[in-house]
Amino acid sequence: RRSSTVLCSLVPAEKSKYTDQLRAEDRSRLGRPTDHLAIGTQSLFLVFRLHQILIRRLNIAMTLAHSVGTDQSLCTLVEQMPGLNAEAAARRRYEAYLALVYALLDGGVGGAAEGGKYEDRVRSLLGHGAYELATMDKLISHIWKNLQALSQDETMWNLIQLYRRHRDSGSFQPEAFRQEAAFLSDHEPMYAFQWCPMQDQDQGVLHFEYLGDIAEDTDEDMGANEDDEMAEMEHVVEPNSKRPRR
Repeated sequence: RRSSTVLCSLVPAEKSKYTDQLRAEDRSRLGRPTDHLAIGTQSLFLVFRLHQILIRRLNIAMTLAHSVGTDQSLCTLVEQMPGLNAEAAARRRYEAYLALVYALLDGGVGGAAEGGKYEDRVRSLLGHGAYELATMDKLISHIWKNLQALSQDETMWNLIQLYRRHRDSGSFQPEAFRQEAAFLSDHEPMYAFQWCPMQDQDQGVLHFEYLGDIAEDTDEDMGANEDDEMAEMEHVVEPNSKRPRR
């Protein structure tokens, strides 16, 4: 359901006879029927990588929120929260940091995103170990720009429809998927993504591979087939219209 929401599937996936034809001719399958396959543009790859960095930094903030309150060397450098136990204080610190992040999404921490005020506020909450969080505004800006690029990319939209057609068919057929993705790619560099959910867990592993210009590969295959056909035609012996001499 969550993936359907992200892919705006309130509108049914666009039908394609070409997809149906390629799937009918293809016998390839993924190793596990629960895996998902997608092919996307560089912007999609960047969104995944930047999202990974975002989650890593949020984990750093969570770790620091639990550690700075009990670090005696930082007791004079970070804000103290009297009257709260260690767990409640850590939760309060992390929630205060998330409030700063949400404010960045709104265009600034009440004007504090400029002039180093954001960094000062983060340092007072989480200590000097939060230096990696100082550029969170730039990270969010990069994510936002790539999401905008995805939303306006017709090639990516067509590839999303291709993914949804395979998903709605109940299985992913790699060869057919790649062949149609090559047709839709418009010679842009492509990446392959395979989501492998873990059994009985609400998590999984995302594998990705750089494919390059897969449309060029398709063009070369078609050219090779045409060359083979021409070679076969050249070896055909033309019938002799003259009668043989006796």
